[in-house]
Amino acid sequence: MVLALGAVCLGTPWVDANAASTTTTTLSPAIVVAGNTYARHLLEAQPLPPAAREVTVLSTPIDITGPVFQSADVRLARRFYLLPASVSVDRYVRSHLPKGATVTGTGSSGGPGVTPVNDMTVSLTCVSRHITFCGVTYATTVAKNGKHELAVAVQVIYLPILHVNMPIDGVVTLTGYGKTSLLDASSDPSKVVLTHDEALKLRTAIAGLKDLGSNGGCQEDSVLLKISVVKNGTIVWKATADACPGALTISSASTNAILDNRACSFWHTVDSFFPSGAADATKTGTKSCNSSLYG
Repeated sequence: MVLALGAVCLGTPWVDANAASTTTTTLSPAIVVAGNTYARHLLEAQPLPPAAREVTVLSTPIDITGPVFQSADVRLARRFYLLPASVSVDRYVRSHLPKGATVTGTGSSGGPGVTPVNDMTVSLTCVSRHITFCGVTYATTVAKNGKHELAVAVQVIYLPILHVNMPIDGVVTLTGYGKTSLLDASSDPSKVVLTHDEALKLRTAIAGLKDLGSNGGCQEDSVLLKISVVKNGTIVWKATADACPGALTISSASTNAILDNRACSFWHTVDSFFPSGAADATKTGTKSCNSSLYG
């Protein structure tokens, strides 16, 4: 069974709620430990029917692959429970959602010789410079004894905090687009040269963006924005923002980074630089931004 939240599907091994911390080749051991700890605390905070009794293993294995599975950046914690068949997990969770949490999907799976599994995914509000995704999945099935078996799993993408500063001792130019296409290059460009104060605002907005991590790519993408800083006739710093997976890719002699551009504060700042009627496709970045993960 594969659950989806409209996110790019990646791959990760399961990390048990009580498992020892693991390390990856892309994240420092300290970040992995912190991420595992965050995931466990988040799991403990999720609503659970009072009648649920925790067990170490389920008689009917429930395969929860989750919305962002099999990525080295994902930290995951899960627990298993038994509860009476009369208890509705769906109804209980919906009536006890934490502040800012939203049910984003429900579904079921089954087939000949396969025990049906009902699942529900919930998006969470995790305002942290470390977090670019957090969510929880509830999956239930009926055991042979008539009781319900429940697996609850929390996933978080917990990354280091990056500090990327755009230089402003040059000519800062933004290029936005009136039209974007998944098949052709973005078109109808609009360029604006920022004043010193505007460049400071953009620098601050970029400095607040998060590490995108190994968030994968997309089969279809389009360019939303280009930024260049020119000094003495030479481009000393440049960046490109795309629609999917939502990356701000930065290149300079001293900085090469891929940031998560889905912060609403970033796109609101960008939008303010373009006059009305210009760069309309670029301004769609505001429609797809995520305030719940940025505050």
